[in-house]
Amino acid sequence: MCHPLVLGSVNLPPISHYARDYRDETDGQIYVGSHETSRDALAIFSSRLIYGISTRHTGDACGFYGEYREAHAARRELADFLARSLDSCDDLQLYVALTNFGDLGVVPSRLDYLGPSDIVTWMRGFTPGDFFQVIRDD
Repeated sequence: MCHPLVLGSVNLPPISHYARDYRDETDGQIYVGSHETSRDALAIFSSRLIYGISTRHTGDACGFYGEYREAHAARRELADFLARSLDSCDDLQLYVALTNFGDLGVVPSRLDYLGPSDIVTWMRGFTPGDFFQVIRDD
């Protein structure tokens, strides 16, 4: 089962390059688009700017999982996007939501820090309830 990745940011991240209508089918591995701001989003994120992240080849976050070529490329592009986003925003948060991220009384089950380079090496995927503060790689 896939779990949506939801990004919270206090400043506008560089999403225009990752919008579905910007890409053609041969370009890029991830999509980033505005996510409806629900009561749950406001409860767990420090920002009202909320975005959903998915992969081009699966249309959801399942495409980040595994050891195949497309998953590795999607993780690398997500890491690059997060690193670029950190250039304009010091407060980025990433949440691994349940299948339907809505008004369901969401409470993160794990809080941790995550650098963009950590995403490239993750083969196992994300676990629902994981909430990460995205930090710069040193």
